[in-house]
Amino acid sequence: MRVSTGAAVVSVVCGAAVWLYVAPQLVSTGLVEAGELLGLLIVVPTPVGLLASLVGVVAGVVGIARGTDRSWTGALMTVGQIVTWAVVALVVAWSRADDATGWELLALPASLMVGQVLVVAGLIAGRVWRRRGNTLGESVVE
Repeated sequence: MRVSTGAAVVSVVCGAAVWLYVAPQLVSTGLVEAGELLGLLIVVPTPVGLLASLVGVVAGVVGIARGTDRSWTGALMTVGQIVTWAVVALVVAWSRADDATGWELLALPASLMVGQVLVVAGLIAGRVWRRRGNTLGESVVE
């Protein structure tokens, strides 16, 4: 559970960095342009977040399969990490199409933007349940 939660925190922070760069531009102009913070908020967090997400997928699936993580919050985080990688697979498949130019890979940071919403929901729900003293959101083995 600790590995899964740690990987979730790293991937959520990376996803938040992508949102921080993309959302203001989409709201103000309707499109995302390259700027001076592109490297810091997109280029670096994307591979780090995707690697952390992959660790989260493996740790979450192993925890669920072994029965050491029976919490619904852990399952929610694992599903979010799996959704992240499903979007990565879709983007890579899109870039491999016959009429693809390779520019399609610029959509890879969107995978963090989509999947990490579920992961952050799992992290917040787990924190709320633990603070309230409920046992439904906690794992069997900490």
